[in-house]
Amino acid sequence: MSSLSPAQRRAVDWAKEELVKAAEELLDKAEVHPSDDFGHSQLRNLEAVAAETESPAVVLNFIRYQMGRDQRDRKSWAQGLEGQRLGDRLITDLGEEKGAVAAALAKIPDLEGEPIAEQLARMELIRYFLGFATRYMKYLELKLGKRKKEKRL
Repeated sequence: MSSLSPAQRRAVDWAKEELVKAAEELLDKAEVHPSDDFGHSQLRNLEAVAAETESPAVVLNFIRYQMGRDQRDRKSWAQGLEGQRLGDRLITDLGEEKGAVAAALAKIPDLEGEPIAEQLARMELIRYFLGFATRYMKYLELKLGKRKKEKRL
């Protein structure tokens, strides 16, 4: 099988609701505060990587690369509370068994024994998750901008 069936597509569509919640929760729990060091554009770059590949490993590799680049100043990918960095949180939600994408993937029918279909579905879910996170980050930037303006007045 080289594409998803109509039933699998419906399951992916149904998963969007949970992925939106998970993406917003990830940014809220990580207490991400958009700044010049991290924001909407960094997530858009991650989205672009996900759009260019059918490999979840490539996406996770890019996150690890960004974390490594950021290791010194800890202002963006490597920022985090309670010992867990934003990049680690993304890797958990996108790539680990206990993550949001894996939970959504488990609800898609007839993937067992179909590694190509499973990878296609996983990448589609990853792309949706990252899209939802990027949109929410834009909202957070708006919200932060309002706070900055209020402080100036």
